[in-house]
Amino acid sequence: MSVLMLPELLDTKYAVPFSKLLKQEEGELVLDGRQVGRLGGLCFQLLVSAYRTARVQGTDFEIRNISDAMRENLQLMGGDFLLEARDDA
Repeated sequence: MSVLMLPELLDTKYAVPFSKLLKQEEGELVLDGRQVGRLGGLCFQLLVSAYRTARVQGTDFEIRNISDAMRENLQLMGGDFLLEARDDA
């Protein structure tokens, strides 16, 4: 299992590379959000899509070490369910 470290800015500029990274991942998806300072709408949509894909495929989806900023952005966008899909190991 590899852990994908998320950058400080998950903004529009990062959406295309982020999409490509997510498509390359097979099986369990573990993301580390400790560095995230801002989460934009497009990357939020990619996270939701990755979460839903994992559920359909029956694989694990986890966001670890969610920064305060990422937590706040997820809550503002209605992504509370993504906060529950994690384990602060």
